[in-house]
Amino acid sequence: MVRSLRIACSALLAVLLGAIAACDSRQVKAPSPIAGDEASKEPEIFAAQPDDSTTKDDPSAYAFTALSLVEVGAIDQPVDAASRTGDDGVYFVSRTGTIHRLVGEAFETDPVLDISDLTEGDGERGLLGLAFSNNGATAYLNYTNLDGDTTVASLAVTPTGQFNRTTLRKLLVVDQPFRNHNAGDIVVEPGGTLLIPMGDGGSADDPQRLALDDRSMLGKVLRLDPQSGEVTVLAKGLRNPWRVDLFEDRLWLADVGQNKFEEISVLENVSTRIGSPFKGASGVGSSTKATAKTSVVDFGWSAYEADMRFNKDQSSPSHTPPLIAYRHGENGCSISGGAVAMRGELRDRYIFADYCSGRVWSVATDSSSAEMQLHFVDLDSPTAVVRAHDGIFVLSIGGKIWRLNG
Repeated sequence: MVRSLRIACSALLAVLLGAIAACDSRQVKAPSPIAGDEASKEPEIFAAQPDDSTTKDDPSAYAFTALSLVEVGAIDQPVDAASRTGDDGVYFVSRTGTIHRLVGEAFETDPVLDISDLTEGDGERGLLGLAFSNNGATAYLNYTNLDGDTTVASLAVTPTGQFNRTTLRKLLVVDQPFRNHNAGDIVVEPGGTLLIPMGDGGSADDPQRLALDDRSMLGKVLRLDPQSGEVTVLAKGLRNPWRVDLFEDRLWLADVGQNKFEEISVLENVSTRIGSPFKGASGVGSSTKATAKTSVVDFGWSAYEADMRFNKDQSSPSHTPPLIAYRHGENGCSISGGAVAMRGELRDRYIFADYCSGRVWSVATDSSSAEMQLHFVDLDSPTAVVRAHDGIFVLSIGGKIWRLNG
């Protein structure tokens, strides 16, 4: 069931779009603070409290009020985090091209990896995603190269957590026609294959009509075999699935919207989903040999934005609507998903934020009628909500990294 929060769009929020712009293709360069440059003025942020005058008849409004966000550090433009087997550290990704390891309560002095010469960390480009193999010995990266094209690569990691850049091997390169909608996440499945969410190629309104085009890798969820290089399409009809989370065989996709809606979609039964092989996948954005038919889940963009018709020249007869869609306005204009909590008060709830409004919500994962529960307001431009080990972290493009407590 789609829950649409119908609130009038605010002109001010549209101006605030930056690193993960939702409304159009214009790029605004984000600030670039230096890690540890300034002491935090708010080391702990407490959950929003209900207003008794408006919620006295709604007991659910009083749930989860003991939550807080505790600042654990800062790096330049954090966009992702990951953890690996047998390692207590948490690895945070800077969009500028570096990866930093947090051990206990402190970041190590030097980055464990620097590929800033291979990418341009600006707008929606840069080093965007990190994941580890199931044994922790291999790191997988998702970044845009100096031509702006999506690049998925692997490299070896030592038992002590050092990345061996000399082993970097490109697994897939996908042409990007515009500067934005590069998505950028990467997930390792239990069997060792990779899930790669792809944006629709950028600009605005899906101008090349790629999201539903079976000849293109853009606007899709791809499964990549890192050994053979084979690519399978599991889903299509996505605009910019910026962050995703695989939890209990369901892939949660936070898909940044266009003019009116932000969306959360769920790809069910991932492990048993065969998908459709991308024939002759040569590492480019399109192929005349591609086949993606009935076995591919269709999330509808750009025939639909949420449940509303968008590009009328596009067809999506098997459109799978989002689990959640909220309107642009007071709640924001650019979703920053999202991860499922494994412990604490929000256990088994999907947590996500909005870059424009700074709000953080959660929804239950076990309900077909998801309701958004608000937890935090007015955070500084959250870029992502991610899970590492069994903790939830909220990242700000301004540099701050918060850990969820409670």
